[in-house]
Amino acid sequence: MDLSHIKEAKRSLALFGVSERIDIINKNIWVDCPQCSRVERVVKNMLNARGMSPAPCLLVCGEGGAGKTSIINRISSRHDAVDGIVAFASLAENPDDLRFRELLLTALGVPLKAQGWSGKIPNGLEKYLQLRNILAVIIDEFHDALLAQVAEQRRNLSLLKKLSEPPYHLSIMGFGTTSAVNALNQDPQLERRFEVLKLLPWVEGDEFRSFLASIEENLPLRKASRLYSQETVKYLLTNTNGTMDQVLKAIRFGAIHAIKSGEEKITMESMQKGAVRRWDY
Repeated sequence: MDLSHIKEAKRSLALFGVSERIDIINKNIWVDCPQCSRVERVVKNMLNARGMSPAPCLLVCGEGGAGKTSIINRISSRHDAVDGIVAFASLAENPDDLRFRELLLTALGVPLKAQGWSGKIPNGLEKYLQLRNILAVIIDEFHDALLAQVAEQRRNLSLLKKLSEPPYHLSIMGFGTTSAVNALNQDPQLERRFEVLKLLPWVEGDEFRSFLASIEENLPLRKASRLYSQETVKYLLTNTNGTMDQVLKAIRFGAIHAIKSGEEKITMESMQKGAVRRWDY
């Protein structure tokens, strides 16, 4: 069996059974791409610039399915807040309906009972951040904090500004939609502190073909799919609008249906079947 289309370290996976290989595909088929690597590189460099005044801040923006959550998960796997460096807050996960300030301080590890009056930063927060070695906070769905009512928006912007200044020196790293960029314009001083990186949809070109080739060499299919071929590239861009999440889903379900049918390679037919019958395999 010729498995030269698969990365050598993963060729043995192609010898597994149908259910085992489907499980592998469902767990993760993410590979690095230039845009995502750039975000991770910027985060790393900002963390290394500790002590700057004010601290460097980052806004990563893209529409739904652009890959923001996957990037956050990768950063989280490297920098767990328990071990310091980075804390994580998600405005989408707020079952207790906390205000932005409460949610942010809780992510930094400050208990609600110790947060004090809602208009101030708790006394001693700078010492707490130093003890836990927290240099940055990553905020998912960042736009939610900036698109609030005017009074609340101003409070949120003021809080972010104070946290990035001495004595806290906290790098604010927001992930959200492009609407967050317009909201930052309300405070020119804060806006200047943010490096803005936009996650753009895929377009036809060498970067996209290289990305598809990298995915293929990680899939446990027994035949070469040639995902980078002109026909497949055109199909994917036409049917996904180049959105990262949709591209990965088209490949994932196309691969699963290819295994189930015994064809063992992704084709137009297997991707079309996957689009109609995603979980019906």
